[in-house]
Amino acid sequence: MSAVAYALVYLLAVVPGLPLGFAVFGRRHAAGWILGAGLGYVATAMALWAAVDAGVPRGPVFVLAWAAATGCAWLATRTVSAPLVTLTPWTARDTRALAAVLVLAAAIAIPPLARVGEVDAQGGRRYRAYFTADFVWHMAVVSELGKFTMPPRNMYLPHRPLHYYWAYFVLPAAASSAGPSVLSNVERDLEVNAAMTALLLTASVFIVAWIAVPRAWPVAAAVALAIVAASAEGAVEIVRLWQRGIPLSALRDVNIDAISNWRYYGLRIDGLPRCFWWVPQHSTSYILGLGAMAIGIGAGSGASWIVYAFAGLALGGAIAMNPFVGALFAAAWGIGLAADALSQRDTVRRLARCSIAILPAVAALAWCVANQMAGGATGTLRFGLLGNARNAPIFNLVLSLGPAFATAMTGVFASKDRTAWRRLAIPLALVTIALVAMHFVVLASDDSWIGFRTGQLILISLPAFAAAGFAATGLARSLAIGVGLAALLAGLPTTIVDVYNAQDVTNTAAGPGFPWTQIVDREQAQALDWVRRTTPRDATVQLDAIARQRTTWSIIPSFAQRRMAAGEPRTLVDEQEYHERSARVGRIYATADPREASTLAHALRIDYLWIDEVERTVYPGGMAKFEANPDLFEPVFRNSEVQIYRVR
Repeated sequence: MSAVAYALVYLLAVVPGLPLGFAVFGRRHAAGWILGAGLGYVATAMALWAAVDAGVPRGPVFVLAWAAATGCAWLATRTVSAPLVTLTPWTARDTRALAAVLVLAAAIAIPPLARVGEVDAQGGRRYRAYFTADFVWHMAVVSELGKFTMPPRNMYLPHRPLHYYWAYFVLPAAASSAGPSVLSNVERDLEVNAAMTALLLTASVFIVAWIAVPRAWPVAAAVALAIVAASAEGAVEIVRLWQRGIPLSALRDVNIDAISNWRYYGLRIDGLPRCFWWVPQHSTSYILGLGAMAIGIGAGSGASWIVYAFAGLALGGAIAMNPFVGALFAAAWGIGLAADALSQRDTVRRLARCSIAILPAVAALAWCVANQMAGGATGTLRFGLLGNARNAPIFNLVLSLGPAFATAMTGVFASKDRTAWRRLAIPLALVTIALVAMHFVVLASDDSWIGFRTGQLILISLPAFAAAGFAATGLARSLAIGVGLAALLAGLPTTIVDVYNAQDVTNTAAGPGFPWTQIVDREQAQALDWVRRTTPRDATVQLDAIARQRTTWSIIPSFAQRRMAAGEPRTLVDEQEYHERSARVGRIYATADPREASTLAHALRIDYLWIDEVERTVYPGGMAKFEANPDLFEPVFRNSEVQIYRVR
């Protein structure tokens, strides 16, 4: 019931953008609905944010803010009687083709999401690896946003704002914290939000390829291959195991879409299924960037200024969801339309009209800065062929994206439409920019992050090229189909293994520094529930993050929905203060002197201390002081595994 209820919330959230999408492409064309849905999500997020920022984060106010956003969109477009951009008419065949790829996306996205937090026979809740790094982190972000402090605080350094692109999470935060009780399950809300986002991303990739090559089933085939057969890593790993006589069951213990890094120390490039499961916030940025791309491809550089204003809204939304990704989309969009304008006689007039898109994009960037999202992230950028990008870059690129590039390049050569370059200029610019950024830009605190994002930008751009080949005729079409089948054979194993592993919560073996399945056992869940129900929402509840390393480092912010005074988050820019404060927390547990521990806890503004098997194992000499000094550490919760003390 909660899943259905939240799905309705998501559908309502996209409504404010529908008048905008209809104004651009018309209500009888799927492009209008898809563009409108992306714009609607960001419009709703901004409306909810405005209510929070105004200090009135209440359910009725959120509804009024949403209604106001919807009304403004309708008023702004009420005089548009015909679509501003004319596309090839949409047919029932196109609808069937789009439906087919949506079914494929759902079949990949939903099974792993449905098993997140699955309860086992002992009452434990199971979380597959990488859901622990992303989904569990998203729970912490939603819980923090649900406290309705603007800008939101850093859950691991509460005296500082949260330097993270959190706009995507405003909707589930408002629904879970201010909505009816049926929406209060943060995990279920995030699962449904991710599944709906996966469908909208797939539809957005489809519509961009379709506008470039308006042939239903060639586009469907190209999009399907980009989803299920982009990487040859699975096939290479299977061959490696077979040559060594290792059973294929060993694939359960492999990060199959990271073989280029695991075996060959190259860049890590994730496929689109991992967008569905783990990074829907980035997917939403892609959706909006693709919306701008759809407008640019459909309109070219010769449309009216209002068309480019709508494109600017989409680019601004992409920036609000992820400033880095949005900036790459904006650059590609500008380059593609500038190339088109330069081929025409009225170049200056066209460029002037297109430039209106800059205004919403700059406004979105200013909004991100005002909300302190970036923090020190830009200062960690490094330029040059650095890190993993230096290790066999061509080989690893072919390994990670070879099947996808093969179908795209075949499409370029097979297509007989010599005017197609105008429609493909923006996707080509995005692929080029992404390849350069992938190999020559690195985030010092996470050398995989830019490879992840740019690889996915490439994958959402390539179907337009592949579709051109599948839509060709004669021998060229046969060649494109043959290459597509070869790509399917090479790339499908990666997706099959990845889908299986992502939903496999029965594998509790040790992974590379973490268990493949993390279990929050019944006693921990009971204690976390007590914290969530009993302590003040702004309370600081502390555990030892250093000892937990990559396992249960975020259970307090994620499951108990409370802040920590210190932590070592794996998903934020690494800063020395995290380590310094976490070391001071470690001293609280380690010292045998109760006065020293109390002084440290008060200095860090800790309200409650959490102790379970981790702290007892790492700091056996420091445990007795808590029970022996109730005047300093009042025992407030105890079960067979967890003790919680209030700092007095």
